[in-house]
Amino acid sequence: MIGDGANGCAHEEGLEFSSSAVYRCPVCGVGLDAAGVERWVREAEKERDEAYSLVEGEGFGEIALQELQREVYRRRKVLYGLQEAPRAVSRPEMVLVVYEERRGVYECSVYYESPRSAWDTKRFSVEAAGRKISGLRSSTDLVARLVGEKVGEFHEARRELRDEGLHPPARRVFYASEL
Repeated sequence: MIGDGANGCAHEEGLEFSSSAVYRCPVCGVGLDAAGVERWVREAEKERDEAYSLVEGEGFGEIALQELQREVYRRRKVLYGLQEAPRAVSRPEMVLVVYEERRGVYECSVYYESPRSAWDTKRFSVEAAGRKISGLRSSTDLVARLVGEKVGEFHEARRELRDEGLHPPARRVFYASEL
């Protein structure tokens, strides 16, 4: 049926490219790879083709066929839009890492040169523990890995300064040339 996504979601708002070559529905959160999106379009085409038998002799069949054809067009439009969208992940212009001593957490903000949409803003909170930082370094998200690497550098620099009896800085900015 038309609402055949997760929990009956028809992905009315389309699909958006997320990391690791996965397209995600902003409503239900289901992730589809390129083959999954093509399958999703083919399912609508199959439903439309099966509805041709309903058209003969009945007025409601024609209405159902038109509705199914609109759904095919909508899904194809989503598919073609995804195929034309640039898939390159833009590199950050700057990464700000702030250590919040009270909570023992690194708060990270990633800034880009060009304006980004609100859903694409990257912010990370990482506990100031080696295991948590290394977990971020092994993320499938390229930006998260980059941030994990920079948090690790900052964490190590802060530890060395503390070991020397110096007061370590609470924030560090990494610019594009350092990323």
